[in-house]
Amino acid sequence: MRKLGWLAVAMAIGLPLAVSASAQAAIKAGVVDLVEVTNSYERTKDASADLQVEQANLKAASEPKVKALEDLRLKRDGFNKGTKEWQQLDDQGLKAEVELRNELALEQVKIERRHRDVLLEMYREITTVVDRLAKQKGLDLVFTQAFLAPPQIDVDKSKGLDDLKNRIVGQRILYPADVVDLTQDVLKILNADYKAKKPAGDTKPKADAKPKEEPKAKGEAKPKG
Repeated sequence: MRKLGWLAVAMAIGLPLAVSASAQAAIKAGVVDLVEVTNSYERTKDASADLQVEQANLKAASEPKVKALEDLRLKRDGFNKGTKEWQQLDDQGLKAEVELRNELALEQVKIERRHRDVLLEMYREITTVVDRLAKQKGLDLVFTQAFLAPPQIDVDKSKGLDDLKNRIVGQRILYPADVVDLTQDVLKILNADYKAKKPAGDTKPKADAKPKEEPKAKGEAKPKG
């Protein structure tokens, strides 16, 4: 109880001081629409194109193996189910299918890991630019648009009493009322910096050409039975 009493006294003394200090310097806040910034950042568009190319290349590289697996199954089905030949080919097909599935899963993980690293780097670029702008404009806080999204801000657009009550209760910031929107400034700097770093004449990569199929070798069909 003594510790609690001491804490209460400390809070009672410190609270007026904190209020007085905040009254002397008005808080300046900004907001950034992360969805808009991420979607409109030129690097995002290039990264998305890269991802599509990598996925297409992975699919193209797997097609010969998929075709070989289908051919193996057709060959297996040339024998009656349960025969020694059928069982051997079925085992080969099962092994090839598992190996192909594992290989594709591994390559997919590698692709996702690379693009995770790219996304994380982009997020750090965004926060770096926000930090620069906040200091330039003398802002104390910068919120994301999601944090301030309606109905938290715009009470004037309420429809009816219940909607207005919900908007008022859902308010997240009462002061300062004017929040500086940094979204377009952030985008302008990000795209300018990215354009400066991007090699001249750099174009989006294209998917590898689809490999030509080898002509099927004609073989004798083994009669069932």
